[in-house]
Amino acid sequence: MKSLFKLIFLLTFMIQACQPKVGEEVMRINRGKAQGTTYNIQYITIQGTDYQREIDSIFAFVDQEMSTYVPSSTISRLNAGEVTPIETHFYNVLKLSDKIYQMTDGLFDITVYPLVQLWKIEDPNFTGAIDSSKVDSVLNFIGFSKIAYDSTSVKLPAGMKLDLNAIAQGYTVDVIAEFLESKGIQNYMVEVGGEVRCKGKNINNKIWLIGIEKPVDDPNNQKFQTVIKLKDKSLATSGSYRKYRTLPNGSRLSHTINPKTGYPTNHNLLSVSVMADDCATADGLATALLVMGLQEAKQFASKHPEFEYLFIYFDRYKGYETWRSEGFSKYVER
Repeated sequence: MKSLFKLIFLLTFMIQACQPKVGEEVMRINRGKAQGTTYNIQYITIQGTDYQREIDSIFAFVDQEMSTYVPSSTISRLNAGEVTPIETHFYNVLKLSDKIYQMTDGLFDITVYPLVQLWKIEDPNFTGAIDSSKVDSVLNFIGFSKIAYDSTSVKLPAGMKLDLNAIAQGYTVDVIAEFLESKGIQNYMVEVGGEVRCKGKNINNKIWLIGIEKPVDDPNNQKFQTVIKLKDKSLATSGSYRKYRTLPNGSRLSHTINPKTGYPTNHNLLSVSVMADDCATADGLATALLVMGLQEAKQFASKHPEFEYLFIYFDRYKGYETWRSEGFSKYVER
């Protein structure tokens, strides 16, 4: 899933004319494109060790397991009806997806792919006309509880297909973060497509600052709704204010589909940010809460205080408004 963060980096970058001294801490920055989006990874190492090659390998591995855009990937082969063994990372994502599916009463559902295809979410020429009977028919192939899986295999009933886009980027963030920690790195910021996980502090010994955008249509007019301090936590945001298409009749078709009704969402909740220990959980929950809408999302938040939440919604009388959990406030910088 693509999220809608902008990162604020209060760092001063200096061009180093010589090699770092022995034992000197150096900030490494790896930036680029992967998984159909951008990434920005910053970490403090001794003597400037650069892990770009290893990070590239992680991206390639996750794509080969979980990307529907890679024809030879594990998920593509499963969706094509092949009997395909799965690796540990794929199994981990299935287990977590199952957990979030149950937590959200089925509103996070990785079997949503047939609905994504039906609504032609990525086709700019789609007119939005879908017969209700087709939606009802496709709903027969939706529901995580219908699939069977274990640590080595997945069995999909005929017609069912998986889509891990709403959790794969968050999971990638976690894998990269855990790799850095395995190398003894205790100060880092890992961001992929807006999903972010931070640990420790930056090179200026300051806690990482993350800006959450105001929900405006124009990506060239980006302003921050709030800025938070993020340490030893993950943050993911899901939003509908740019992810839509304007149909010929002037209405908007959201990219977020309710897997229980079969239809794109249509409510005033524009952006959901979730803070959790791991980024994959935050990623999946942000998607599910955006599907719920404001009131149901608030109810979920009250039942699950182990996470922190920020909701941005539109009030017809007041304009853009925010709601945040009580614990979220302690992270707010401004």
